[in-house]
Amino acid sequence: MSDLLGIAGSVSNPSKTRSAVEVALRAASKTYGVDTEILHLAEYDLQTADGRKLDAYTGDTARALERIINSKSYIIGTPVYRGSYSGVLKNLFDMIPRGMWQAEVAPLADKAVGLVVTGATAHHFLSVSQELGPVLSFFGSYPVGSGVYGESADFEDYEVVNTEVQTRLQNLGKATIELSRAIDESDYLRDFGPQF
Repeated sequence: MSDLLGIAGSVSNPSKTRSAVEVALRAASKTYGVDTEILHLAEYDLQTADGRKLDAYTGDTARALERIINSKSYIIGTPVYRGSYSGVLKNLFDMIPRGMWQAEVAPLADKAVGLVVTGATAHHFLSVSQELGPVLSFFGSYPVGSGVYGESADFEDYEVVNTEVQTRLQNLGKATIELSRAIDESDYLRDFGPQF
């Protein structure tokens, strides 16, 4: 089980999105000694979501979903395409169960989720909250702050070089663990879940 799972919703390898997510994971691990892992969708051959039940998935898809189910909190990153998150991440979201008909588990419900978005220019920074915020609400997750946006100028050779963005990513990783622990200790946050 991972205390903090980073999901890089990119099919590129190397990937700016993955690098940004890893900055957050390293900071959380260094500060709190938690177990972190990365799930980079470029390394998985995911099946297309088609409404099947969780136990009907096999191969890489089953392995990816199992890692998500067995994690306590998340950093989810995506590149921006056409003003929205990646299609491969959308496909993954479509397979993650909500504790209803697809499976009894709801891995993202009542969990802390930090968001990271990367794009070519600053024009897409609203994608963090405008596009991914409703998805988190659908799953009953708790977003950590306003997330982090990094544009191409913040990277060099796929690594984050802008110190302000690095600091923000590090704080996101640490804050995700803090929020996860607060949820665990709460009488109500840990069982609030999605309304519908």
